[in-house]
Amino acid sequence: MGEAKRRRLLDPNYGQSRQPYIRQKITKTILNKQTAKEIASVFDLIIDDYELIKHHLILPVPSDQGDAADVINIIDPLEKAGELGAVLPKNSLPLTPIPLISPSVAPPSNQNPNSQLAPNHTSATLSNHWHEWVINSGVDPIVTELNVRSLSGSEIYEYLLYALPHTARRNDGRLRDSYLQRYAHINSAWWASGLDPHNDWLAMDWGRMKPDNPRAYWDKETQEQTQKPVKYESPPKTPNRVTYLRVPLHIWKLVSLRYDVPMPELITVTPEGEAVGFWAWVMAHPEIPVCLTEGEKKAGSLLTLGFVAIALPGIWNGRVGNENLERLHPDLVPIAQKGRKFTILFDYETKPKTKQQIFQATRRTAATIIQQGCQCEVALLPGPEKGIDDWVVALGKKADKAVTTMIADALTIKEYQQRFFVNRARGLRKYKPNCVVNTRYLSTVIRSLPQSGLVGLASDMGTGKTEILAMMRFDNPDLSFLNNGHRVTLLKNLSDRLQTAIYSAISCGDWAKAKALSITVDSLYKMANDLQAYDILFIDEACQYLAHLLKSKTCKEHRGAILEVLEYLVYNAKLVVLADAHLDDLTIEFFMRMRPDGEKPYIIKNEYRSGGRQVYWYEGKNSSAIVAEFHAQLMSGQKLMMVSDSKRFIKKLERALNDGTSIDDSDETSEPPEDRKLRVWAIHSENSGSEENVIFIREINIAIKDIDAFLITPSLSSGVDISSYHFDAVFGVFHAVSQSATECAQQLWRYRPDVPMYVWVAPRPPFGYAETNARRIKEKILQKNEMTAFLIRINRETGKRGAEKDWALDASCQIEGQRNWSINNLRADLRSLLEEMGNTIIPLGDGGDEATSRWMKAAGIAIDEEHYRKVANAKDIDSRTYNSRQHQDYLKPEEVLECEKFRIQDTYGMSVTPELVEQDDGGRLIKKIVALEAILATPLDMVTDDQGREFIPPPAIVAERDKSERERLAICTDWSNHSTAWLMRHRLGLRAVLMDLMAGVEIKGDEAMIQALADFSKRNASHVKGILNLTIPLSESPVWILGQFLWQLGLSTESRRPLLDGQRVRYYRLNTDDVEFAQQVLEYRQKQREDRERKRQDEQERNAAHKARMQAQYGISAPSTPPINEDGSNNWGGLDTDAELSDSWWDKVKYYARLAIERVEYGVESVKELLSTLTIDQRCGVMLEFEDFDPNKFAQLVDAAPDWVEWMA
Repeated sequence: MGEAKRRRLLDPNYGQSRQPYIRQKITKTILNKQTAKEIASVFDLIIDDYELIKHHLILPVPSDQGDAADVINIIDPLEKAGELGAVLPKNSLPLTPIPLISPSVAPPSNQNPNSQLAPNHTSATLSNHWHEWVINSGVDPIVTELNVRSLSGSEIYEYLLYALPHTARRNDGRLRDSYLQRYAHINSAWWASGLDPHNDWLAMDWGRMKPDNPRAYWDKETQEQTQKPVKYESPPKTPNRVTYLRVPLHIWKLVSLRYDVPMPELITVTPEGEAVGFWAWVMAHPEIPVCLTEGEKKAGSLLTLGFVAIALPGIWNGRVGNENLERLHPDLVPIAQKGRKFTILFDYETKPKTKQQIFQATRRTAATIIQQGCQCEVALLPGPEKGIDDWVVALGKKADKAVTTMIADALTIKEYQQRFFVNRARGLRKYKPNCVVNTRYLSTVIRSLPQSGLVGLASDMGTGKTEILAMMRFDNPDLSFLNNGHRVTLLKNLSDRLQTAIYSAISCGDWAKAKALSITVDSLYKMANDLQAYDILFIDEACQYLAHLLKSKTCKEHRGAILEVLEYLVYNAKLVVLADAHLDDLTIEFFMRMRPDGEKPYIIKNEYRSGGRQVYWYEGKNSSAIVAEFHAQLMSGQKLMMVSDSKRFIKKLERALNDGTSIDDSDETSEPPEDRKLRVWAIHSENSGSEENVIFIREINIAIKDIDAFLITPSLSSGVDISSYHFDAVFGVFHAVSQSATECAQQLWRYRPDVPMYVWVAPRPPFGYAETNARRIKEKILQKNEMTAFLIRINRETGKRGAEKDWALDASCQIEGQRNWSINNLRADLRSLLEEMGNTIIPLGDGGDEATSRWMKAAGIAIDEEHYRKVANAKDIDSRTYNSRQHQDYLKPEEVLECEKFRIQDTYGMSVTPELVEQDDGGRLIKKIVALEAILATPLDMVTDDQGREFIPPPAIVAERDKSERERLAICTDWSNHSTAWLMRHRLGLRAVLMDLMAGVEIKGDEAMIQALADFSKRNASHVKGILNLTIPLSESPVWILGQFLWQLGLSTESRRPLLDGQRVRYYRLNTDDVEFAQQVLEYRQKQREDRERKRQDEQERNAAHKARMQAQYGISAPSTPPINEDGSNNWGGLDTDAELSDSWWDKVKYYARLAIERVEYGVESVKELLSTLTIDQRCGVMLEFEDFDPNKFAQLVDAAPDWVEWMA
């Protein structure tokens, strides 16, 4: 033993600080008493009845009064923190969910001598260290107390130089000058150390120090000091270790809840608050995943949220050796049992060199983990916060939800490598350009396109992509041309420029007669009965088009038919042209899947960048500062354009400007209203189709001359070029709710002249972190679909999929992942994109303007109140008028109000008042009441599946909704899976709670039924999130959790606190108004169902009587009802079978026949899958055409499937 170590071991202060207590070793016998994890999958959740495991803490009997005082001093603060409840059998205390302990409840006495940190410590240094960990990094105070110590003076050398050999000292025993000089700059620091996995989890001598005044980094190449500080110091002359932080009891409880792994029956809690044996428990349960992060504060922040986290001293310290012979760090080996999942979570970085270092360290660390037989994934922070602790603090109360989603969104190593090399989700990587140019206007260089195949035009905004197609139309007027787009305004603009007919101006039956036609993707399904092959198919803004096609709500009802028609059009068109400023691999791949086999795309890439602007960049928490600047410039006489991804924001700004009020009405020098009256023009989804806006957009370069402020939403984000100079600046306000960075840039560049831009982007999405892993998104969709299929008793395999092709589903999930990836950190992504485009970013700080916030808020309130009043006063319409309007592309404002009034009245069965309109919340309330109706309905009797498992099927009204939805919607991503949501609420025990509450029963927060519901919710938080989209923070109280479930059902609680036995006790009951309203609506819905059923029975009786009369009088059956066509019409009046219609139908059949012939090579099931998506008539036609076209393959098919005739049914 070295002299330094001997001196320190003899030091009584060292004895208290480094080994403050004697650990009771947790034996394997105790660990083996734990029960196995009970929920292995979502399917277990469906069919198994669990008993909620109760864990209790047995405190050792104190040997003397001093020890008893220590135990009491631990119990008292824990009880005050809400951790320990009513006493169970002797020496037992139940564990209940613990809220995150605030600084005020840290143990007042017997604090860990390893740390003097406290929030109110008299020493400024100690207080700063406590603040750094607890406030700035979000680490639990007791975790901080247990693992961190403030050092000063000689303590710095004692801790940091404990491992020095004899040669590091002089003969008199003192340290050599080199070491004294190296650390002489350190006056004070904090020291963090953990437990030793190789020494029965006892305290480890090794730790890390963070000086308050760090030394500068020494550059070995230049032999000079740099400006970069050495933030952390590790003990010299000894290998780096990893840090397993000490954990208090309530954190252990959070981890147990998060991963649904029971705690040991016997747990010793030391006087300092450590729950002994936590890491031994983790080691005994390889089903608990482990996070690896860089730094002790980051690990502490994750542990505070209930994630098991180990701190590495650096990104390279998870492995040892070199790349030729590399292995897992010895300190990680004890925890690396076969099958355990590790999640690597390093910092968010933007510097290319640092990003490369993190990538290499992650890749090589992951390789050593996999060598141990473990799984490894990589979680990526969205930014802009650098570390996980910074992100947690920035998110505040939303941290649990966001971090849980982000870690669940982790990538496999292969996915991580792909994302790293692709670098970001935009641009072409897989498909290389065939022609590269660099020109301001593409049409001056590219005079023609290939005559056939698929052509991609990747050229920046405003570079004349559309002009190439206009030239082709002019040179080849006889070629049939279809212009397909995703926005009406885009289509109308292109229709004029490309000289095509617009679909809304002619009847549906005449579309095929138009030589050149422009039509929205939403209306493609109407072409199903009259398809033709076009010479040229043009799709502008192809990336946005694809996202709209696969994800928009407006396509939902007919998405299957739209995809079927699009596939036919793309396959049969001679030339398909895709144009987009940010054309990417995913879009090219999607359309290539619909082209004939063997074809390769022809890509034209224009490297010209239309940037070069000055962009003034705002980074405040809200948009008040940029709105204040917008208003100030308007008042000074500037002409301005404002773009935003939020219709709500644009309407508020329009209202505030038109009202004529100043931002600060207290200003005595403000101008009179008539002097500051502005000419404001706004375009959004509610008015973009009006006659005046259609004219305005068509003549936009002239129309803008008469306005001061032009406000637009994504309704005018593409297809419109404002090339004439009028506006002095362009402002952009983006709330990170729906648009990716490329779509935001599209909006900003609608105005082509080179003027300054002012941009504010929300620091993060208002809804929190969204999933970016396409594989996991797809897995969740299919899993919920399969679960619902199981519950409503249809085939689980076929029930999890719709009519969509695999590549279409994959594309949908990839689009969602890519869009979420951009939106998660839109501020950084848009800034990066603008810099790539060659613009200059000028930061304007993170300030705000409170007066502007109040100004905009007042406008929002006025808009809402006016809307409620207008809906209530709108004219009454009947159901026929309402239904007919649902198929119109544009409704006048008064028609929108009339339809809204009818929907509300028809939904709730009561007269429409402004209060009811507000309560309806845009249709959200009725969805909640429908969910309430489902959970209150009596479930069916227990049934047993083919594997002998018992489960409770959902009520008929729930199952019928899912069956009806699957019959109506062909694409599985559009299914709501109501049965799965019902089952989750049923398993939570919510129905039993609701039955009592709806009957007027009052409850207390500590009742067993509520505790059980909360405990089950926390143990199955990932399932609750995946199915009900509700995040359950592990730190929240049972009453809060119950309140969240009730909110999803349109209910809320109220409470009272009567005085009982000298104490106030809080009782909760449902809000009386909510219950009365819900019951009234439920009674109305029940009456509607009874009326529908009575009408159905009456109709059946009439039909049966009619059939009997026909049979008795004429001896024949009654005529059948004609089938309903895809467009909703029927054939009551007969079907026109002229040659044109017949040829179109046979062209479609021939197309499917060719697909069937190609699928023979892949087996009978592949052909059968194709036929299952067609109508009976189409199937028969396909088989007839199949036999005529290729008799040999037809015979091959018949031999392989002799029962093929049954497929026709």
